Amino acid sequence: MSYDLLLAPVTINGMKLDNRITMAPTRDTFATTDGFVTQAFTDFYLRRARGGPGMLVIGAVAVTPKPSPFNLRISDDRFVPGLKDFVHQIHEESETKVCAQLFQWMKIALNWFQDVNDMTAGDIALAIDNFEQGAIRTREAGFDAIELHGAHGYLLSESLSFKNKRQDGYGGNTDGRLALTSEIYQRLRKTLGADFPIGVRINGDDFIVDGSSLRQSTVLARRLAQMGLDYISVSAGGKYHDSSGLTEIGIPFPYPPVSGYSGFRAMPPAHMPEGVNVYLAAAVREAVRKAGFDTPVIAAGRIPDPKFAESILREEKADLIALCRPLLRDPEWPNKMREGRDKEIQKCTYCNDCMDRIFKDKPALCKYLEM
Repeated sequence: MSYDLLLAPVTINGMKLDNRITMAPTRDTFATTDGFVTQAFTDFYLRRARGGPGMLVIGAVAVTPKPSPFNLRISDDRFVPGLKDFVHQIHEESETKVCAQLFQWMKIALNWFQDVNDMTAGDIALAIDNFEQGAIRTREAGFDAIELHGAHGYLLSESLSFKNKRQDGYGGNTDGRLALTSEIYQRLRKTLGADFPIGVRINGDDFIVDGSSLRQSTVLARRLAQMGLDYISVSAGGKYHDSSGLTEIGIPFPYPPVSGYSGFRAMPPAHMPEGVNVYLAAAVREAVRKAGFDTPVIAAGRIPDPKFAESILREEKADLIALCRPLLRDPEWPNKMREGRDKEIQKCTYCNDCMDRIFKDKPALCKYLEM
């Protein structure tokens, strides 16, 4: 089978990617406990970059000084030199572009999480400043792009969610739910300039009671495209609201206190269908196109092999494909696809052992392939 669409280059606000494969962001836990780059971190991503994806999205780079063990931080100038060396090595040894996914934690415990509805005006203003300063450092470190993390259980996702009932202009309706992300994006755009790529990752569906569904997410996506975001990456779930009480009623729950069903939809395991979340990206893309925007849309969620990935592009369900666990299993996935060696790809089994390791603060490694 030919992979003409997967191998087709794409340009996102001046950033040219050699192909349509991106490495989806993940919490890799290779950073130091206080957020600095390590050699293991660099080696991990270098191996994936040499494997030939168009772009690596480095997940969960924290813009705040709050403790975030084993997550990269960009909340202080001290972090810039290590990140600059890391990006330089990726650029020296591959054609792969490097994107930093900026995010801010919500405070989470087993049966309690910080509610976006309780944030003060000062908290919101500080968040906007933190993202701006983080973005300035991201550019200084040499990253090719920024992705705003508006999915799963973090600040921007909680703000965008239907769960956000604030009545102060930062919630309660579509304009309000978009306000924080919009203000951060406008600040970054003014600071970084018109030609620096800025994308966003959103949930197509929160998969929690009273959360956002695809009906709300398609509206948000149209508005995000109208704002000028350079791409929209579509994930799902990862919310913490359904995390309590599962073991008491006999439901296996290997990742407390992360989430229940919503958490599984963010990282769909083997018992879920292949491409289980692709319909969300397809609906977002259709909504954005009908609104008159050509903003690239990225699909993710149990996309195991090039044939399936190519079919998604051919059926116009997405413009790019995001892979994480398949690249943990076989870092050469893109090269093998490009060289006609797709039958040699070591396919991910979606056992989620790698995710189990992450939530135990262990490195994001496939048990079948070390590093």
